[in-house]
Amino acid sequence: MNTLFVFFLASVLVVYGSEDESKQQETSCVNYCSNIMKPVLNVTRNLQNQVNDFKHQTKCLSQFESTNKMMEEKFASQDKKIDQKLGDLSNATEEIMEQIKLQGKQVKEQLEHLQKAEELKKPIPGPAYQRIGSKYYYIEESEEVNWFVAVNKCFIIGGHLISIENQDEFNAIKGKLQATKNYWIDINDLAKEGEFISVVTRQKPKFLNWHINEPNNGASFNEHCGELWFHNENHLMNDGICEKKNLFICERTEN
Repeated sequence: MNTLFVFFLASVLVVYGSEDESKQQETSCVNYCSNIMKPVLNVTRNLQNQVNDFKHQTKCLSQFESTNKMMEEKFASQDKKIDQKLGDLSNATEEIMEQIKLQGKQVKEQLEHLQKAEELKKPIPGPAYQRIGSKYYYIEESEEVNWFVAVNKCFIIGGHLISIENQDEFNAIKGKLQATKNYWIDINDLAKEGEFISVVTRQKPKFLNWHINEPNNGASFNEHCGELWFHNENHLMNDGICEKKNLFICERTEN
C-alpha cells in the first residue's frame, strides 16, 4: 500500500514537472521567435513606410504633372494671345508707317510748293527786266535767234514772249525798239493757218496791229510766227518764217 502511494506521488510530480518544463520551453520559444521576427517586422514596417512615401511622392508627382500641364496650357494660351497681339501690333505699325510715309510725302510736296512760291518772290536771275508802261519787259538788244529758241529763252529767265493786249502797251513798247530790227512776239498760227493763238493764253490774242496786207503767209506759204517787223519806218505786226533769226522781247507779269 505504501509502495502504491509512493508511485502515485512520483507520477504526479513527473506530470507537474513535465508541465512546468513544457511551459518553460514554450516561453523560451516565444522569446526566441520574437527576437528573430522583430528585425523582419522592422524591415517590413520600413518597407511599408517606403511604399507609403512612394505612393505619396507618386501622388505629388501626379499633381505636379497635372499642375505643370495646366501651366503649360496656360502659357501656350498666353503665348498665342501674345502672338496675336504682336501680329495686330505689327499690322498697326505697318498702317502707321504707311500713314507717316503718306504724310511725309504730302509735307514734302507742300514744302516744295512753298519753296517754289518763295523762288517766285526772289529776283529773277539773268537779264534785268525794266518797267515799260504797266508791265515789265526784257528787250534783247544783240542776240538774234529763231522763234522757238526765243520762247525757251524767255522761259529760262522767268517770263514769256511778249503778249500785247492793247494799243497803250503797243505804243509803250514801240518806243524802246531799235530801228531796222525785228522782234519776236508770242502769237503763231502753227496749229491752223490764219488762226493766230497766243502762247501765253492759248487763245486768240486780245490785240492785233498788222502791217498792210499782212498776215499773208508769204515766202512759199511758210510764215507762221508773229513778229514786230520794221517796215516803211514803222514796227507793226507780221507773220514771219519761224526759223529765221530776230531779236525778241520777254514779258514778266510779277512786280
